[in-house]
Amino acid sequence: MDKTLCQYHPAQPATWHCLPCQRHYGDCCIPLNADAPDDSPACPLCRSSLTFLGAANTAQPFWERLPLFFAYGLQASPLAFSALLALAGLFMPRVLVLWILLLGLATKYFHSVIEANSEGQREAPSLLSAFGGEGVSLFFKQMIVFLIALGALWLAADFNSETIFWVVNIVVVLVLPASIIRLALSKELGAALSPDQVGEVIKAMGWRYLILCAFLFILWQSPGYVTWMLSSGLPKVVLMPIATFLFGYFGVVMCSMMGYAVFQYQGALGFAIAEDDAQQGLPEHEWHRRKALAEAEIRLKEGQSDGALEALVGALQRTPDDLRLNERYHQLLFGLGARERCLHHLDHYLPLAARQNPALAATALLNARQLRADYLPADALVCEQVAGALLDRHKVREALSLLRNLHQRFPDYPHIPRAYLLAARGFAEGLGQLEPAQKLLGYIRARYPASPLLDQVGALEVTLAKLANDSR
Repeated sequence: MDKTLCQYHPAQPATWHCLPCQRHYGDCCIPLNADAPDDSPACPLCRSSLTFLGAANTAQPFWERLPLFFAYGLQASPLAFSALLALAGLFMPRVLVLWILLLGLATKYFHSVIEANSEGQREAPSLLSAFGGEGVSLFFKQMIVFLIALGALWLAADFNSETIFWVVNIVVVLVLPASIIRLALSKELGAALSPDQVGEVIKAMGWRYLILCAFLFILWQSPGYVTWMLSSGLPKVVLMPIATFLFGYFGVVMCSMMGYAVFQYQGALGFAIAEDDAQQGLPEHEWHRRKALAEAEIRLKEGQSDGALEALVGALQRTPDDLRLNERYHQLLFGLGARERCLHHLDHYLPLAARQNPALAATALLNARQLRADYLPADALVCEQVAGALLDRHKVREALSLLRNLHQRFPDYPHIPRAYLLAARGFAEGLGQLEPAQKLLGYIRARYPASPLLDQVGALEVTLAKLANDSR
């Protein structure tokens, strides 16, 4: 089964689906509200409730997680389970009822591992979970499945045809994991024996099911091979507990792999469960922002520019000083060529950006100049802050245009010396024009004799004088 990707971000897996729009969305498009976790997200286009896809498109392929399956069996509960089997095999009396109970508990625990992994749980079930529910009945149901498989092999052997025997043998080996999965999830013998339900598991995984069967076959053989390698050097009293322990450990590894395969292909199997590290909800204010930004992007890609603007306006009415929302709104207005709306919005956005991120303010000013060549901010501090950001970007002439005649445009502005010192540096360092720089420094010295910046003015005057002498 190929993974479905987000309609608007092809590098992101889809986690939501809108049936009326037939659109798939990733977490990038559908933020969650931590303050209202039970609310179902709505489609950004038609407002219909979205269908959660779970981890169907985000789950890592099971064949890439082999080390994690082996690590899963090394958790405390699986190790305790394997040790219990080993101790029981060594010390438990040969009483049929006791052994049936033990195998019932083992079957229940194995099935619990499949069920837990099918739900994306990374922590193994506790050992106590084997003592609850229908452990013994599950054992008998599982035994019936195994007996039917053995019966099929026995009948195939009666044909005295090696071809028929091996065909049936291969079919049994391929079908048995899907049957065990069905029994573990539904607890119903009918589901484990139903060709339709067993076939549904195989169909959901497609040819990857063969990879699963190959891994399971290798794991099933592993305890026997390890025991055989140890058999020549260990006494039977030691070897048997080791063999039983390995049976428990590799059984848990196999079941965790089968359960995770169900989790990986949950979409094709008709259910949706998120991973443990799935998308977390955002605080309400952040959720409103992300929701508006995502909807604006989606509507713009759908050619609905008015809808994109409407989404941002609605969010700005709630949080008018959100820099990210204002920046996106400005970019959208400028990109759409909405001249008057863009210039009007700059009256609010430019001071906000100048305070919080002068680099954004510089970009906004350059955009404004494309819409109106003589655009000037209506605040002296904004002019100074944006001019500094423009100088940092080597946009010297644009920066100096903001500071030109600042004392006449804003006679009450208390930081004229600082602004004109900035302008002098722009003339000298950016344009190499020493004379205008010297005039500005002289103006500061003459009009603001008590300014704390006079030391910097004097230092710059000395530097300019040396440069002037060197150029002669």
